[in-house]
Amino acid sequence: MDVQELLERYNRGETNFEKIDLRGQILPNINLSRVNFKEADLRDINLIGCSLIQANLKEANLSHAVIQGDLTEINLIQANLMSANLSKCDLTDASLRNANLSDTNLSHSIFVCSLLHDSNLKKANLSHGKMINCLLSRANLSDANLQGANLQGANLTNAIMMNTNLEGANLSLTQMNSVNGFGIKASHANFSHANLSGGNFANGIFHDANFHDSIMTWCSFKMTNFTHADLSEAKLSWSNFTKAILTKANLIDANINQVTFDGANLEGTIFTK
Repeated sequence: MDVQELLERYNRGETNFEKIDLRGQILPNINLSRVNFKEADLRDINLIGCSLIQANLKEANLSHAVIQGDLTEINLIQANLMSANLSKCDLTDASLRNANLSDTNLSHSIFVCSLLHDSNLKKANLSHGKMINCLLSRANLSDANLQGANLQGANLTNAIMMNTNLEGANLSLTQMNSVNGFGIKASHANFSHANLSGGNFANGIFHDANFHDSIMTWCSFKMTNFTHADLSEAKLSWSNFTKAILTKANLIDANINQVTFDGANLEGTIFTK
């Protein structure tokens, strides 16, 4: 089916185009709201300026696609978006459960209240994204770039965040229970009032990060850098800070019951007012 036939049939009220092949097609400034492209072949498609509100693209192949527009409430469950470009898209309330978003450019996109649990976001670019109250439990964010992203209130329970870049990101009020964040880079990030209990953040970099009133119990922070970090009023009990760097960190009113500081650098660390 060519683009002209698609548009004619859509304009007549037809929306079911399941398994359609539109590989490499260019459809600029098009409105395909509520269209059914389930299992469609949309590799290398160009949809700049599109409207795909409430569209069904479940299990569609969008690898290397270029999409920019309104994707509010879109269904991308189990879709393949590997190496696609969706920068500056509005994906509010979208469902991307178990989608392949590896190497995808999602910078400056909006994911407010979107569902991304069990998704593959390895090496994805989510920098400066708006991901407030987003569900990312069990997602793989290894080597992903979330620099400057806003994840306030997001659920990252059991997520894989090895070597993830969170520099300057806002993760206040997030749920990060049992996260594997080995080697995470989060200088100047905001984790205030977040729950990181049971997580592995060994070899992480949290230089100048804010952990005020956060829950950090039963965590591994071995060889992690907390230089100038704010851990005031944080709950740190039973966590392991072996060989961690806490130079000039603020631990005023923090709960350090049963915390291990073996070999840690505590030069200039502030424990009392």
